[in-house]
Amino acid sequence: MKKFNLLFVAFLICPLLAYAADDLLYSSGLYAQDATETDKDPLRITPAKAEEIDAMLAGTLTIDDCIRIALANSPKAVSANLALQEAQVQVNLARGEFLPTVKAGASQGYTVSNPAGQPTTDHGSHNAQAQAQLAISGFTDKVRAVNISKLQLSQAELELRNQVSLISRNVKKAYYTLASAIRAVDIRQKSRDLYQEQYDRAAEFYKQGLRPKVDVTTAEVNLNNEKLRLIRAQNLVKTASANLANTLGITTPKQLQIAQVETVEKIDMSFDEAVKTAYENRPDVESSHTSAKIGQIRVNQAKAGYLPTLSFSAGFNKYSDDLRLDNEETKLMLSIDVPIFSAFKTYNSVKQARLNLEKINNSNRSLLNDVFLEVQRAYIAMQEAGESVPIAELNVEKAKENLELAQGRYNEGIGDSIELKDAEVAYTDAELSLLTARYDYASAIADLKQAMGMN
Repeated sequence: MKKFNLLFVAFLICPLLAYAADDLLYSSGLYAQDATETDKDPLRITPAKAEEIDAMLAGTLTIDDCIRIALANSPKAVSANLALQEAQVQVNLARGEFLPTVKAGASQGYTVSNPAGQPTTDHGSHNAQAQAQLAISGFTDKVRAVNISKLQLSQAELELRNQVSLISRNVKKAYYTLASAIRAVDIRQKSRDLYQEQYDRAAEFYKQGLRPKVDVTTAEVNLNNEKLRLIRAQNLVKTASANLANTLGITTPKQLQIAQVETVEKIDMSFDEAVKTAYENRPDVESSHTSAKIGQIRVNQAKAGYLPTLSFSAGFNKYSDDLRLDNEETKLMLSIDVPIFSAFKTYNSVKQARLNLEKINNSNRSLLNDVFLEVQRAYIAMQEAGESVPIAELNVEKAKENLELAQGRYNEGIGDSIELKDAEVAYTDAELSLLTARYDYASAIADLKQAMGMN
């Protein structure tokens, strides 16, 4: 009974000590925290369900609606989410190495024998067994394995965040392209109406003998050309809608109905602040730092080959041939193995681990350079687009004023059709330029936010 109590205490204390050592090392700040223990939400936006997607597509889509649909349909997001779940399973498996195993079994047999020349005999047998075992060898290696699995779980969470960020950026750009194309159709329709008014005015003046026939012909050509431009603009809307649907991971012959973007969230920070934010928030940067931590653990793991290995095993077995479990067996063993010569295997393992850590650190430096360049390009594009918007707005005001003057001059018989056409073309081009500048700015904001690791 004393043996049983001793073994029972060992079964309780050893796993608790293992967990305590694991949590002590992990909470010391040497390793990143478990992804499931952080406050970060890897998805940030909840993916839409199948029934929600149908309802969304039947109405007017917002940017958030589109991102939720894309997250639900994107194979990359689904794969990253599955990888995150698999990483959590690996953590559980690594932690399970510290826990005892318990099993029980029973069997019943019946044998009939009929040897030649001898009477027939029969024999029945039955036995039962209950067993508990705990074996811990290489205690520090198992702790390192748990820590590595936790860091890999953190990397899986970061990869999911990275995919969400990429999907959000791609959806926003496709959304802005469609919104811009729809606005361009409105501008082309307004321009067509202007040319229609010019044609009707020229035809009326011709009837009154105030304008030559060439004005009517020129106005008709201008009107037809604008109708062709309108057709192309309408086709661009269909193409942009198809591209957005593809980005969302859906197939539909219908044109998507989206809400127009009236305002765009501005980013008011210096370039240095943007770079600092990227270094702190980018999932790939965080993942690269985590890879370095894993590399350092593997170096320590390789160095452990020079140290003695402590192993502990305990077992308790209750068994009997008559199902009463009268017999019991208790085993406790503590052993130590001292490495003497491993044919330079440990030396080369340490060297290999160090070289791998150097490669990881070198890749990290390269990644930081790439992140700096990506933020720099996005920041420059945002500045350019932001500075272009007020200039484009001013051009629209001046072009509209010039068009009104040209229309007045033409109606009074002072101006000619060429002057009027030039004013109409200038006004339409100014509106399209303003449209492009505004959506270029919105797109640049999306690129910069993604470059800084923000959704």
